[in-house]
Amino acid sequence: MPLSPKPPALLLALLLAACATDKNFNKDVAEANFKLGIGYMQSGHFEVATEKLLKSLQFNDDNAEAHNALAVLYEEIREYGPAEIHYKRAIDLKPDYTLAKINYARFLCNHESARIPEGESEFQRIAADPANAGANAADAYVGLALCARKRDDAAQAETWLRKALESNSNNTAALYELARISQTQNKTLPARAFLQRYHAQTRPTPQSLGLGVLIETAPDGDPQLRQEYMMLLRSQFPNTDETRRLNKPE
Repeated sequence: MPLSPKPPALLLALLLAACATDKNFNKDVAEANFKLGIGYMQSGHFEVATEKLLKSLQFNDDNAEAHNALAVLYEEIREYGPAEIHYKRAIDLKPDYTLAKINYARFLCNHESARIPEGESEFQRIAADPANAGANAADAYVGLALCARKRDDAAQAETWLRKALESNSNNTAALYELARISQTQNKTLPARAFLQRYHAQTRPTPQSLGLGVLIETAPDGDPQLRQEYMMLLRSQFPNTDETRRLNKPE
């Protein structure tokens, strides 16, 4: 029986080129939908964001960042089962993906009281890893503070937040939370200092300006600074709950 003729070299080259083109096309479509999904998430259009991120994974299921983003989105809309699946998938695909690990540990502490110890263990592993020194360790300590608050351990939460600032003195989450805790403890000077450091690192939010008003309403507060916070709140965030509370007649 005669042997089948070998495919011409040109045909093989065309087949390989077609495969490469298909792979590039899939990657491009996946990336485009990933970026669209992130954009829709940021603007609060969660239904369209979900559609775009799922389509991104349809064309490239190995994108750990897309799985992490989809997990965050599912968590936001309280679809906790799918959220956990995608967090785990992101970490499986990229074992050194610290952001996904932090998000997953926070997820465990936030939504399942029985799994708070599991979340704390993950945060402690992240903080202890020398590769995470600095910003990532600080985020892990902030996560541990969240877990402590879920256990109603305010003192331990404050300890972890101060530990976060030791790792990264500009961690905005730690600065804000320490300002809030100091205000509730009627410690006006440290509360003011933490909030001013917070505003030096990031733009004011309705929540941070509202906290500033509370801090400076104390007997030892600064009336001029209070007026500045109120003016910013009314001018930049007129339709927020914080401004409505401010404008409510006493």
